[in-house]
Amino acid sequence: MFCNYHYICGKFTFIRVMINNILNKSFHYEGPSLEDLFKEKLELSGLTKTQFEKLSGMERRSLDAILDKTSKQTDIVKLIKLAEFLEIDFNELLIIHFNDRPREEVKELQSSMDITFINKFFDLKTLIGLGFIKKNDSLEVLKERICKFFNIDSIYEYDRELNDALYSRTKKSFSDKMKDFWIKSSYKYFELIDNPNEYNRQSLLDLIPKIKPYTQNIESGLLTVFQALYNIGITVVFQPSLPKTQIRGATFLMNNKPCIVITDFNKNYATIWFALIHELHHVLFDLETIEKTNYHLSGEPDLFLIQEDKANEFASEYLLSSEKMRYIEKMIHNKFMVEKFAKECQIHPCIIYSQYQWRQSQIGNDYWEAFKEHFPSIKNITKKLNVSNWDVESIKETALKVRELLTV
Repeated sequence: MFCNYHYICGKFTFIRVMINNILNKSFHYEGPSLEDLFKEKLELSGLTKTQFEKLSGMERRSLDAILDKTSKQTDIVKLIKLAEFLEIDFNELLIIHFNDRPREEVKELQSSMDITFINKFFDLKTLIGLGFIKKNDSLEVLKERICKFFNIDSIYEYDRELNDALYSRTKKSFSDKMKDFWIKSSYKYFELIDNPNEYNRQSLLDLIPKIKPYTQNIESGLLTVFQALYNIGITVVFQPSLPKTQIRGATFLMNNKPCIVITDFNKNYATIWFALIHELHHVLFDLETIEKTNYHLSGEPDLFLIQEDKANEFASEYLLSSEKMRYIEKMIHNKFMVEKFAKECQIHPCIIYSQYQWRQSQIGNDYWEAFKEHFPSIKNITKKLNVSNWDVESIKETALKVRELLTV
């Protein structure tokens, strides 16, 4: 699947570039017309026009329509026959053919390429559901929407420039259109935010012990931590999770500075904090590997063998050690004791319940629906952070808002 998709996309890109080159050259072609070349070839070969028609199987009406450019549509088979007779490269014949062709035909060819490209690289049904596009958008509106959102001049830059930035080192690509969309949009956010602060690993080591108490501050704890991380060169943005993906978080490397995306996968307050600490582990210990691949996705199969178990264990032990968990889980149904212990550990109580749910799942018990009343709703919590949504007009505009939000 992976190799086949990569081959098809490469083939499509090659054809698109070739056609664009032909159309561009045709606009500037000033040589002899096909009709002139045809007459010259007939004289050199000693054939009459009627003899050529019989030999090639072309009717006079079809041949004349090509030569005097009155045909309504291009017949590729007939053009191939003509190119062989004239003994010129087929691409060269197309350049001559499209010179002075009706504007409508050239526009139709370009539109056909655009439609094929958009269908190839974008999951339109899912994007409609996200509010990124509308069901009845025209081709021109779709192109304008994509270009404005990604801050690019042509829809083809989505494939060409963003692929070069993200996948050139590893030749990695995704058959999953939404995953590809998520990765590229996240990359553009970080590119446009352009954190001016230098990253220093020791500064992160000094900051990590101070993060945990902010889990208790439901209203602004996350934002405060995001701002502190931004100040030491680590950009963190929050994005709603995308349908058809399992991405909980991701770590990118841009200009030698770590960049983190946290999603609302599972819509769980404790999970958001867990994901943040998980990604910070990757920043501390996996940057060398991430540097080779440009990014790492957490929650998705890892092609480059970054140890997710270590990052999970780090996040779990940091938020609440297994020793402390073993102590409090005996009193898990005593709300007063859980809240008292959480306060002593400087964490929000839902982190204890979340750890308990996970530990029980490891031995086959399902507690995922339990303790719901102890988990704060994330709608209001992430409202201040949720500026990098999918229905915004432009990544550039919202990236500037994110930068303003994170700058203290």
